Amino acid sequence: MACEHSRTVLHLSRDDRMIAAVGGAVAHFAERVGMENAACNLLTSALEELCRQTLPLLNGNGDGLDVAIEDFDDRLQISVEHKGEAQPSVGVESFIAECARDSDQRLTGVRLMRSVDRIEYDARSGSIRTTLVKYLQFEKDEFGKNEFGKNVGR
Repeated sequence: MACEHSRTVLHLSRDDRMIAAVGGAVAHFAERVGMENAACNLLTSALEELCRQTLPLLNGNGDGLDVAIEDFDDRLQISVEHKGEAQPSVGVESFIAECARDSDQRLTGVRLMRSVDRIEYDARSGSIRTTLVKYLQFEKDEFGKNEFGKNVGR
């Protein structure tokens, strides 16, 4: 289903009670683009934990987290940006060390990578951004094309 591109930015203070609102917004976007419930739940859970782990990294001048949620014809893209401690991408920094063991207490690189299709990390001018990308799965026809006419294989 093609839908008009939209973008929402939520600003979270240091109060972690607002993290659930981010999860609700992502669930809304996921439903809007037709994402399956299981994929939506994984994405929402990963994003909420990413926000929880990022809050302690904020610097002390009152800044919070900016969470941008964007939908496209083929994916959802969520960016979490903050000013503060530069740390390798939260959840991904432990990817190699955590490959052998998975923890339910902390978002490990393995769990994060199972929840999304692509992770981008950028640190510039004191601003740190982690972007999660989840591609949508579409039905394909007998020629391997989705409903947008894009070739997705047979």
